[in-house]
Amino acid sequence: MKIWQNKLAFLWEKYKYFAAVIVVGILLLLSAKLPSQEQDTEETAVQSSSSFDLEAFQQTVAESLSKIDGAGRVEVLLSLESGEEAVYASDVSQSSQSTGGSTDSTSETYQSTMSILSDGSYGETPVLIKSNYPTFRGAVILCEGAQSDTVRLQIVQAVSALCGISSDHISISKLNQ
Repeated sequence: MKIWQNKLAFLWEKYKYFAAVIVVGILLLLSAKLPSQEQDTEETAVQSSSSFDLEAFQQTVAESLSKIDGAGRVEVLLSLESGEEAVYASDVSQSSQSTGGSTDSTSETYQSTMSILSDGSYGETPVLIKSNYPTFRGAVILCEGAQSDTVRLQIVQAVSALCGISSDHISISKLNQ
């Protein structure tokens, strides 16, 4: 029995780092499979939350503007110049054809097809390159503290910086109580 204990102690001392590397490798392989399941749900959540919600944005802007000293209660109405736009990847192929005759002219044809990503059992989805968020045309701000020039200036500067609207497209009026 003593001989086996000595041999096991010798083997353990000699191969303990090798065994530790194998154990770490197995743990990494097992953990690599787990995040992929979580990643699918995260991607779905990101895709569903990526669309622009104008009403929620107006509410957030109103809450932020109401924190300006002297503004009081604020309501915001934003008008859009253009809506949200998604840009998808596409493959463009070009073909040239000689029309013959004495002029030796050629006609070129372009064909564009949308790139599709197949993810097995979930179906096919187009490849999204980028999303362009909406651009704003103007803003109407109703607030209780609109009679103060300082409050009006702070609100115009805040909305202009946040929405990219020039100050001549922002209207501020007093809110009825």
